[in-house]
Amino acid sequence: MGQPKSAQESPRMALQFSVYPLRQEHLSPGVEAAVDAAKTSGVEVRVQNLSTLIHGPEEQVFDALRAAFRAARSEGDTIMVATLSTGLPSDQRVAEIQQGTDS
Repeated sequence: MGQPKSAQESPRMALQFSVYPLRQEHLSPGVEAAVDAAKTSGVEVRVQNLSTLIHGPEEQVFDALRAAFRAARSEGDTIMVATLSTGLPSDQRVAEIQQGTDS
């Protein structure tokens, strides 16, 4: 077995997560805490209506997920749903496909 790769050398991946605060008077503190924590992990973070997308090196993405969950649960009982993916096309490639210019 070889040495573990550094975060800069690890494969890039994407993650989508949603936070569902349970039995909390206000929902936004847990969600906002999760997003803010993910942003401090050195990954690209995009907030959408019902989920948050994270892109980056594998180790940093997992660190961001862990930080987001810990931050969300610090506000109270929480469910977090996450989907992990590798091999995603770049934004430029998606735009090319949508414009019908893929080759």
